[in-house]
Amino acid sequence: MNSKSEKAVIMMATYNGEENLRAQLDSLLGQSYKNWELIVSDDSSSDNTLRILMEYQKKEPRIKKILSNKLYHGPFANYFNVMFYVKENLKDKYQYFFYCDQDDIWEANKLSLQISKLKTKRNTPAFCYCDLKICDRKCNDTGDRMSHHIRVPFVNNPFNEFFKEQYVWGTAMCHNKALWDLIKVEPTRIVKNRVAHDSYISKYAAIYADIMYIATPLVNYRRIGNNVTETPRNYTLRQALSKLTKEIPKMITNAAMTYWDSLYLLKNILEPNDVSNDLYSCFSGNLIQKLKIIKKYNIMKNEKFFGKCSTFLIFYSGIYKKTSFFKNN
Repeated sequence: MNSKSEKAVIMMATYNGEENLRAQLDSLLGQSYKNWELIVSDDSSSDNTLRILMEYQKKEPRIKKILSNKLYHGPFANYFNVMFYVKENLKDKYQYFFYCDQDDIWEANKLSLQISKLKTKRNTPAFCYCDLKICDRKCNDTGDRMSHHIRVPFVNNPFNEFFKEQYVWGTAMCHNKALWDLIKVEPTRIVKNRVAHDSYISKYAAIYADIMYIATPLVNYRRIGNNVTETPRNYTLRQALSKLTKEIPKMITNAAMTYWDSLYLLKNILEPNDVSNDLYSCFSGNLIQKLKIIKKYNIMKNEKFFGKCSTFLIFYSGIYKKTSFFKNN
């Protein structure tokens, strides 16, 4: 295929994003890589989000579709709504796949740099993610980076993603069609709002893909207080102990959500292999099997002591299975 004909799709999820949406759309229009199309899913916004989207669509033909997410609401369901549409209706149209939040700003070379990486792995599933600039509400650079907060990059041990949140942010990631073809995307009536799209896709990457990382921040990641995911933090011993005692219920629930995501993928995977079978046995097997797989894949090996201990305590004890989230889903 001629590289000039290779097209990228950007899948965006919106909800009441009128304050920052124009800046993000402008950053997409300013991309140096021009051969892309945008598909949006809006989660029943009550502000001017839809009006802004339609305004841009009238003057920009690359904004192809604005979907309405009506059945199940929430950020995860909203992304699966647009993913399912692309999967079912636009088969074989795109070679590169990107995911876009409504309130960030992409650097002008984001698409071009990440696609250049993916092109080096044309014949195999490939996944690429980048660092993020952490910005304030007005998208001013705070000098902080997401890489300052994540001890183990996903590229070093992607299997950690099955056991602990969160190593890859959706706005930072992309992949090629070879990986997309392996990813099962079910409609929101099945998935509901239970599976985070970025964790889900990065787990597929862990099983199948060549994974590449760009240390340069290509996204201005706006922290405005209502982001779905929190920025990871490094804790002192005292802070860690305080967090552990005060937030144990929240930690267990978060673990339950992570493990539920992992089991959902591993039970429904289209093309199981030795890796997926091992990981599934780690969740479903006895303690000896769990320990064997944890060791084989070096799970959490380089994580900090308290993070490692809390993860393994919740995992080995099985206490996460007692949460209302796990039992109800």
